[in-house]
Order: sequence, then C-alpha cells, then structure tokens
Amino acid sequence: MILSDKAKKALLDLGLSSYEVKVYSTLVSYGGLNAVELSRISHVPYNKIYEVVSSLEKKGFIKIEDKRPAIYHPVEPKTAFEKLRKEMEEKIQSNIEAALSELSYFFEKKGVKEKSDVWLMRGKDEIIAKLKDMITRCRLEIFASIPKISESLLSVSAILGGLSLKNVKAFIIVSNDLSRTYVDSLKTIAQVRIAGKMFGGGMIADSKEVLLLLPEEGGEPAALWSDHIGLASFAKNYFMYLWETSSPA
Repeated sequence: MILSDKAKKALLDLGLSSYEVKVYSTLVSYGGLNAVELSRISHVPYNKIYEVVSSLEKKGFIKIEDKRPAIYHPVEPKTAFEKLRKEMEEKIQSNIEAALSELSYFFEKKGVKEKSDVWLMRGKDEIIAKLKDMITRCRLEIFASIPKISESLLSVSAILGGLSLKNVKAFIIVSNDLSRTYVDSLKTIAQVRIAGKMFGGGMIADSKEVLLLLPEEGGEPAALWSDHIGLASFAKNYFMYLWETSSPA
C-alpha cells in the first residue's frame, strides 16, 4: 500500500511514528506477516520491528498471533481509530480538568474578575459544556432540578457522572414524570427528591454560579448562566424551598 502524504501526515499527527505508519499500512495491505516478512516489505529495519509491533499492539492497531514465528495481524482501522479516539478524548478531558481546577482557583483568588457575567446559551452542546465546566470547578456542593423536558439534556453519563469522581455533595430534585431508571441512576451519585411537575430546571454550583434552563425556542434548548452571587443565592433559596416540600425518591 502506498499511502498519500495526507494520510501519512494524519497518522503522524495522531501519534504514530514513521515506522509505525509503515508497519501498520503494510499489514493492512498484506494481512498477517512474521517479523522477517514485515521488515522486508515495510522497509523497516529488522532490529526495529519488535519495538514497533510492541508499540502498535499497546495502541490497539495490531494483534499478535502466538506462533513460531509470531504472526502480526492488523486490527480493523475503524476499530483501531475508535479506540485511539476514546483514549485521546479521555486524556484531553483529564488534563483539562486537572489544569482548569487549579487555574480557576487562582484566577478567582487573585480577584481578577471584577464584575459578574450573564451569558445566554443556545444549543445542547454549548449548555452541556457549561454544565461540565461548572462541575469541574465545583468544590463543595451541587444543586440541580431536572424537569421532564431536560431528561435527555441532563443525562447521567454526559453531565452528572462527573460528580462520582469528586468529593462533592449533590442534591437533585426531579419531576414525578421522569423514568424510574433515570431517577435510580441519579441516586447512585446524589441525594434525590421528587417534586410535582416542574417547568423550569437548572444547576447551582457552590452557591456562586447558576445555570437556568429556559423554554425551548423552535425545538432548540436555551439556558441562562451567571456568576452573580445574588442570583445564585436566590436560586439556591428557591431550590431549598422545593427540596423541603418534595418527597424522597
């Protein structure tokens, strides 16, 4: 196989070495090969082959058949790249959370922020990103209210699952028309209570910032976020009123 310069550059940018690109593309073209055959066809020096195939196996690009001599097989490209994508996303997310937690702390401690902000957000992706950001920076407690219309938006896996990795207390009020499965999932990471039908929802983090879900416009979710202490305090007081008047899940 002769890869285009574009494909080679893409593989290199994804973290493969030039030898790894040659070995993997050769296996994709020829199928299972032993070390001698692989070195000859790929033009990778024989004294480097074992190092290269070992690295490719760890990255999920090849499988090694335990024979004498060993036979090296390519993992299907879609499968290999999906594994690589997940690993890269997890690494990026972990690094962002580690850096953001400390940088945000010092940013706020030094008093760099001089005024409160209010943002209007539209679209599921933007709202989810802001909710994840709030959870990442939260150090003490999260309060969330989830109406039926927000069940898919405030999914356990996409948003609230991050709480299980932090020493943060979480209190969640749900409307009585949410699915039992969804409510039970929330109970694994938070104290949960059930209220009557709710038409509004949102999240409060550390009593310092609040995100309020707004009525959808044209089927697109919208939300208002603010770090105004007064607004966050008002939202928390209203949440606590609902909490006291709701029932245990």
